[in-house]
Amino acid sequence: MNNYNLDDGLINWGPTPEIAEYHQGMFRGFLAQSPEQIKKACCDEEGRLVHILSAEHFDLTFLERICEVTNAARRINKLPDAPLKRLLRNKSVLNYFAQPSSRTFLSFSNAESLLGMRREELRDLSTSSAAKGESDRDSLRTHSSYHDALVFRNKCNYFDMFALWTMQTSNRSIPVISGGAGSKEHPTQAILDYYTIRESLDRQIDGKSFAFVGDCLRGRTVRSLAKVLSLHQDIEIYFVAPDKYQIDQETEAYLTQQGVRVTRTTTGLEGIPEMITGAVYMTRIQDEHDKDGEQKRYDPRFIFTEPMLDQLQDPAVLMHPLPKREEIDPRIDYRDDRKIMIWRQMRNGMWARTALFAHIFGVDDKILETYRTCEKVTAPKPL
Repeated sequence: MNNYNLDDGLINWGPTPEIAEYHQGMFRGFLAQSPEQIKKACCDEEGRLVHILSAEHFDLTFLERICEVTNAARRINKLPDAPLKRLLRNKSVLNYFAQPSSRTFLSFSNAESLLGMRREELRDLSTSSAAKGESDRDSLRTHSSYHDALVFRNKCNYFDMFALWTMQTSNRSIPVISGGAGSKEHPTQAILDYYTIRESLDRQIDGKSFAFVGDCLRGRTVRSLAKVLSLHQDIEIYFVAPDKYQIDQETEAYLTQQGVRVTRTTTGLEGIPEMITGAVYMTRIQDEHDKDGEQKRYDPRFIFTEPMLDQLQDPAVLMHPLPKREEIDPRIDYRDDRKIMIWRQMRNGMWARTALFAHIFGVDDKILETYRTCEKVTAPKPL
């Protein structure tokens, strides 16, 4: 964690080089901790994960709990007395998105609304005190004075650790939740993707094979979901991408250490779908990370075609975190096929994040109890 270039200009450390150097030194000391210590810093006194920053902090117990609460929440939301709305109406959250977003932003906003949370947003930093030279550390501490949680998206790869460090060194630490940090992490997307896969495969994930296709190098959703899948036994993952977009060595080494069988494929998608028993996860080219910002054309060898959908082994599914461009045959948009999980995947995000907030603020038991009570009331009488 000490390989970050803290002078990359992505974080405002302070008004002078001397002040910036002092804060950077303090931050480097924080980063010098072991991964186990960092994970512990993300938990409350009872060991509950409250800062959601990395897929590496998840375990199957945590994920199963979130999935269970997700299913319960989406069912009791239809009750006439709106029990979800009452759960967190005394809590407020700031959606602090310094990088463009629509799906993730609206997914979080709707999840917060479902639980009755007061929510505010800051998306244009030119209207904030950042335009006056306020440091990012001071900005985060200011926001923590007004809110009970903060959801962020930032183009800086280490903003997640920066936010955690700021909370750990302040006298009012609030949960910080990553909605995407640079090209490295998107932990809540991994949760909703895992939930989609779990439900699609009837909870049978061990022994399945998966393919990540497109920009595996800079796709933060790819990294986070692959790490989550590595928690299961006998997993095989194909990274299908041109050489320049192939998975990074650090992530590949992590997966291999977890026991995942990793295969890199640079020649295209041909022959891959018929080997997949879990999911094909398509991604676009992440042009926003290119210096020229020019939209690149997609190599046709890596486009998912309509015949490939039929080649997928049942119960495997097709997924995409969106936005999509030309990487999926447009004819697939008009197919009515249970294998196409792209739009269900999007809606699942709102519910998985609802469950996540419930977990963070400790009202997940109330959701499960309400659901169990409803099941007893509505269960058919025995013959």
